[in-house]
Amino acid sequence: MKNITQKTLAHYATLTNQIEALNKEAGQMKADLIDAIKNGAKVQPGDRVAEVQTHERRSVSWKEVVIRELGKVYAGRVLAATKPFNVFKLVVK
Repeated sequence: MKNITQKTLAHYATLTNQIEALNKEAGQMKADLIDAIKNGAKVQPGDRVAEVQTHERRSVSWKEVVIRELGKVYAGRVLAATKPFNVFKLVVK
């Protein structure tokens, strides 16, 4: 049977912590870039292009249950009356 060394566990813990820190930093940077672009900031000319894509979304996780319990017509009326919200996506090419 092979033993797992403390060095291996420490390395794994270090990598996991680095990944979490980088994900947090990337998420904050993404939010900052989206806000900047939405507020009219221009991207410096160069190899990379950044844009914010906006999509409307309605929360319809309940839709299948409503169709099954109350019918398609009722679900359609409720969905039509549901106010959409905007979802912003940062696209960097």
